[in-house]
Amino acid sequence: MIAAGIGAVILLAGRFGIKMLINAPADPDPDQVVEVAMDYRCSVCGLHLTVTRAQGADISPPRHCHEEMEEAI
Repeated sequence: MIAAGIGAVILLAGRFGIKMLINAPADPDPDQVVEVAMDYRCSVCGLHLTVTRAQGADISPPRHCHEEMEEAI
């Protein structure tokens, strides 16, 4: 019984993983990608990140450590 339960969990996790790979998001349209040079810093851990390309004109700060990053000066 226990082995069957563990096998079922492994099977469901494998199917979920394969389904996520098949339904991967499409690549953005190259015409909508703009060149930017924005530096961000995580206020929690101090990670620095430079964004060089973004999709669309409305650029929102990325998230890290479950918080939005601050724009570095």
